[in-house]
Amino acid sequence: MCMNVFGQQIEKQKPSTLKVSDERFATVKALTNHGTFSYHLDNTGDLEVSGALQTIFNELSALKDVSATITFSPGVYFLDAPVVVKMASIKLIGHGHGGIDIHGANLESGTIFRFGKNTGPNCITFDYAGRSQAFPSGESPWDNQNLKVELENLSFVGYNNTGVNTADGYSRFRGDEPNFRGLHWYPAKDRYQDIEKEGQRAIVLPKPTNDKGYAKCELLRVTGCYFTELYVAIEIADCDVSYINKNWFGQLTYGVRLHGNGQGMMVSDNLFADMETALVLAKPIFSTFHNNTFAYLSKCFEIDNIVNSTITGNAIYNWKISTGAAAYGSFCYAKNSTNLNISGNSITQFMDSRKRTRTTDTEPNGQSFIQFDNAKRLMFSNNIIHTLISQTVLRLHNSSDCVITDNIITYGESGNAVAETGACSNNFYRPIDPKDSAPFDKYKY
Repeated sequence: MCMNVFGQQIEKQKPSTLKVSDERFATVKALTNHGTFSYHLDNTGDLEVSGALQTIFNELSALKDVSATITFSPGVYFLDAPVVVKMASIKLIGHGHGGIDIHGANLESGTIFRFGKNTGPNCITFDYAGRSQAFPSGESPWDNQNLKVELENLSFVGYNNTGVNTADGYSRFRGDEPNFRGLHWYPAKDRYQDIEKEGQRAIVLPKPTNDKGYAKCELLRVTGCYFTELYVAIEIADCDVSYINKNWFGQLTYGVRLHGNGQGMMVSDNLFADMETALVLAKPIFSTFHNNTFAYLSKCFEIDNIVNSTITGNAIYNWKISTGAAAYGSFCYAKNSTNLNISGNSITQFMDSRKRTRTTDTEPNGQSFIQFDNAKRLMFSNNIIHTLISQTVLRLHNSSDCVITDNIITYGESGNAVAETGACSNNFYRPIDPKDSAPFDKYKY
């Protein structure tokens, strides 16, 4: 059976060819509590393997009370239909170094899941599962379900989600048009009829549908993975604990979107570059976002409500020749926050940017480069914010008991550093003034 993708006929891998033989070496190995299983899943990119991969996941999920670590050999696994994994405890591992740049160097490396035009909107969904009995009590039946997912060293490549035709070949290094630095990182107008409903999400953790017992997404780990050419890299309904670290989110629209609660969310040591918005977060609670790097993007943090959390030690660099998304840059907008500490960040915005809700919008949305609405007990200190912005850089709106101290903030002509609007009370602001400095000691050698 064939399908028409990328302008050519691609044959599907038949599930019957998954069996390992002398001619078909093992590319997928699953270590489970029922033993080890091996499969030959085509890794050339020349066959469409979504049906075959779904067969693997179904066989493993059918094992009683299964937990599995599944490893994938280097190569390209081409999927042109969504797949669903229904397992309570699963880890997927890739091999080889998977750094991917399909807008420039265009070199295959590592373990790649390449999504076709028809994959989505949810490309790989991890669904909830339970156990036949409770642990350690052995109580049975036991109707509760959960979801524990770990991903390591995998690359996820979408289909034409950044306004250029990478499927047929695009490279900024040979000067292809439109200009790479002018991109807004939204899909082309004819890619989808409804972007939000149809846009490709690489990894999806949905809401549970268990109508008997209790169900929750208990733990997510994503480490050393690569996401590019996608509408959303990681889409999370709710998650109890998550570790998202040492990943590369590049040349896509959204990095991580959390739609509900995110208790104990730890996002660190990631790169977010050439994109619309890095992190869209509904309600992170006692969470940390630290030591990440951001470059050439429109927005770093868009937050509905953040509680008892920190944003520290991040580095942001929007270069002056980085037009497109970076021209509409902003660091952080929080609609509501309580006990939020933001400190030790280095932020450089070499443009007089005006924030837009989406970079493709016609007009700015009236928000500042850094803005906090309804903040309570915000600590914003010891940050370097170097901008050319000709308006207020940091704005407190309807906020109380906040401290803004000891930041280095630069701005353009007619701009200023910090302002209050709305009903603010009991806030403390202390700018750095060299006139207040103690004298330096005399240098000795």
